[in-house]
Amino acid sequence: MELSRSVPLSDRSTAALTRVMDEDEFRVFYERTAKPLRAYLVRVLQDISKADDILQEAYLRLLQAKTPYNMEDRHRKNYLFRIATNLVRDDAARHRTVPLDDLPCPQAPDNDVAKRADLGGMLAALNRRQRELLWLAYVERFRHDEIAAIVGSKPASVRPMLARAREKLAEMLKRGGFEPKPAPQEES
Repeated sequence: MELSRSVPLSDRSTAALTRVMDEDEFRVFYERTAKPLRAYLVRVLQDISKADDILQEAYLRLLQAKTPYNMEDRHRKNYLFRIATNLVRDDAARHRTVPLDDLPCPQAPDNDVAKRADLGGMLAALNRRQRELLWLAYVERFRHDEIAAIVGSKPASVRPMLARAREKLAEMLKRGGFEPKPAPQEES
């Protein structure tokens, strides 16, 4: 890669360390990551149209970003999820009139078995941050340090936040009539 002498030295060293994905590389990356990212956005936002808009914007920003030349796909995926999470937060801040946590659950579980069995409805009753954490940890299987980078928190705070989200979901499941199965007892 030859750089023009008109480019300042500091910019030449940065340009040598960064690059944009080529079309084939992007296509492969998109095919691997678009479906899980869209599922994450739909679950967190609970709005398919908004999720699709943010999905497109996240990829656009990823392509515009100067990423390290040798960035591994796993790190690029983490970076993409971080971009999308930040876009979700920016969107929420622009449209927020009432804190979402203060709103009543739109579909509180009732005695109808079909509604009680709808885990999606129970996840919808969690706040956005709890849905983000649970999705990133248990669907996308990100490590705690990766989740911290994506949601913009300290790695040490992910474990307790995730524990609170699990507890709240477990409480909702219990209220919905789902009881944990007792652990199998060993035979003596």
